[in-house]
Amino acid sequence: MPTTINPLRYPGAKRQLVPYISKLLTNNNLAGSTFIEPYAGSAVVGLELLQKGLIKKLVLVEKDVLIYCFWKCVFYHTEDLCKKIEDTLINVDTWIAMKPLRDIINPNDWDILELGFAGLFFNRTNFSGILRANPIGGIKQASKYKIDCRFNKPILISLIKRLSHLRDKVEINWDDAISFMNKAKKDFIREQCFVYFDPPYFGKGEKLYRHFYLSSDHRVLANFVRQNKHFDWLISYDDDPYICGLYSGIGAKYCPFYLDYTVSSGKRSKGKELLISNLPLPPVDLSMTSSQY
Repeated sequence: MPTTINPLRYPGAKRQLVPYISKLLTNNNLAGSTFIEPYAGSAVVGLELLQKGLIKKLVLVEKDVLIYCFWKCVFYHTEDLCKKIEDTLINVDTWIAMKPLRDIINPNDWDILELGFAGLFFNRTNFSGILRANPIGGIKQASKYKIDCRFNKPILISLIKRLSHLRDKVEINWDDAISFMNKAKKDFIREQCFVYFDPPYFGKGEKLYRHFYLSSDHRVLANFVRQNKHFDWLISYDDDPYICGLYSGIGAKYCPFYLDYTVSSGKRSKGKELLISNLPLPPVDLSMTSSQY
């Protein structure tokens, strides 16, 4: 059984934060709360906390159509998704044929299974797991690493079937993060909630994400947490003076940490990042582990 429980690849390796966030929840009597990830992506933190029994419910919000549909298929179209994985050839011809699905902007405009599989396919066959990138090995497959080198079908199917057992404790939403939080915040006031914001990187967001943030978008997030006092929250960010400036003066706590991840050069590196929260933050003692396989 693989050590990771997540079928997606993402830069940042946020799985390394799971022990730390587990401790943060426990220290603040938030074990058993509803855990909200407004920028779901790989949802690695919430899914592991749910499997460990540290939270009672996981609310995922994802704006990218392909990733949203992937998670919907994992939990509500499990067998169809697994069969699609088994039956599809993982090669450049398939990549080219599926490329137009990256232009779909509304999940209601196409078959959810096709979109969901496309989210997994591009994540696992593209360079560094970036949906907008080119395939591993390039179109000509001239590299020693080929397009299917990170698409281990038996492992992916096993992970998806394992995760599907959590479907009764997972809610999946297609929405903008702040828009969703503004609409749902009244409901969250009535229950114990913890929100983990993992927004697009400030420095390299445009290179990594299809829905990246401008400086003004990062400011909107800071203003949102500044104005809402009814839930506890944690934000993980790349370390930048602009970001620190956004959260100064609101009583936020800061804690620097280092993540081990694959950067755009293809080489593994340790990147300095920040944890920002309205809760007291204990020192970070992360065991550097790879989330890739």
